[in-house]
Amino acid sequence: MYGVILAGGSGTRFWPTSREQSPKQLQKIIGTGTMLQNTVQRLLPLISIENLYLATNHQQAVETLRQLDSYGFFPDHLIAEPCNRNTALAIGLMAKVIIDKDPNAVMAVFPADHVVANSENFIKTLQKAETLAQKNYLVTLGIPPTRPETGFGYLQQGDEIEDGAYQVERFVEKPDQLKAEQYLEHGKYFWNCGVFIWRASTILEELQNYAENIYSQLDAIAGCIQNAKGNSDYLELNGTGRGLFSSLPSLSIDYAVMENSSRVALIPADIGWNDVGAWSSLDEVTEKDSQGNIISGNVLAQDCINSTIQGQSRLIAVLGLKNTVVVDSPDALLVCAKERSQDVKKLVESLNEKGHPEGKQPATVNKPWGSYTVLDAGPSYVLKRIEVLPGEALSLQSHQHRSEHWTIVSGSAEVVRSKETFQLETNESITIPKNTKHRLGNPGSDLLIIIEIQFGHLLDEADISRYEDRYGRC
Repeated sequence: MYGVILAGGSGTRFWPTSREQSPKQLQKIIGTGTMLQNTVQRLLPLISIENLYLATNHQQAVETLRQLDSYGFFPDHLIAEPCNRNTALAIGLMAKVIIDKDPNAVMAVFPADHVVANSENFIKTLQKAETLAQKNYLVTLGIPPTRPETGFGYLQQGDEIEDGAYQVERFVEKPDQLKAEQYLEHGKYFWNCGVFIWRASTILEELQNYAENIYSQLDAIAGCIQNAKGNSDYLELNGTGRGLFSSLPSLSIDYAVMENSSRVALIPADIGWNDVGAWSSLDEVTEKDSQGNIISGNVLAQDCINSTIQGQSRLIAVLGLKNTVVVDSPDALLVCAKERSQDVKKLVESLNEKGHPEGKQPATVNKPWGSYTVLDAGPSYVLKRIEVLPGEALSLQSHQHRSEHWTIVSGSAEVVRSKETFQLETNESITIPKNTKHRLGNPGSDLLIIIEIQFGHLLDEADISRYEDRYGRC
């Protein structure tokens, strides 16, 4: 079996921990690893790492590979999408890539940001689904509902196909409260969890039948796949492919195929599934204290009940909270009633509309060479902490509107300034004037940390002219 992980979501309901440029699947929300790492970990007993593929947004490709490096993930099994076009196109392109390698392949599709508590039942269910998929069914897993949930789509169970597998009578959009209660009482409605198993050839046939506008372009787009520029080994689309991909409709696989096909089969899956869709979801998957609170980080909480309080390094002191969510981050603080946690998405939309960078960009921004964190800023200066990974280097660049002053905090730095090269150690500094070509690199085996102070009257990340770059960003 081949596995395809869809990891392109933005996870805005988990703001401020999750941001568009550093989304939920790349965060440690539940368990010891990030949600993406946890997803890969639970698939490995059934799907070997060499049969695992992943689709994500091009902005997240490097960090995704970094998180999967310890698993031996193949970088050229990651396709970086130029924009979000929902699941139908992503799945179709992956099916095309996989079938070209294995015409008889069965592929299973998974979200990157869900929780599965019962891994043993999950693997057994996938094995059963693989057998059914070999018979040309489009298999979807249905989660037995535990409450009248209005935030999920539902599947209505139809006639039995074979032991424990059923036809899908119909797909149901997110219901209102009354209908959700009726579905729960009915007993033959299941939550649609977005896990699918099918032969690659079968899903391509059904895309041709029901989404011809997408299917007709798959060969052309697959022919535009190339190695990413620079020293990254993941796959991306060339200019023609990006244009084709972006021109196609944004359709879910449910809407494009599953709601129309007569081949859809349902397997009820009691696997302890949770989509962890909002901060309130942690109540179902995280251990609580004696007062029903979920507390982590540097937090002092007194007389609080049924609240979620997540701190980081600075102290968060809370008193007398009830059914409240408090989440701290270096540059933003969320405080909301737990019952309104689904509306955090709307809050982020408002932040973006008003031009607040905190809506999309985290305080620490990951780069191919490492990361930077904005520590302070004023009208004419920005103070940053920059970390450069061993053996990596920033581009050869210049800035028209700012000068920079670097102080080495730890590690060794190699600095190119104009035609000179400097080797700097801890507590040594250098100044980079405006309009001066320069490059910062880490030639050592330890992490390089520097403090950067930018001075100028236009301090914008767009004020970069690149001349050479190992990551293909010129």
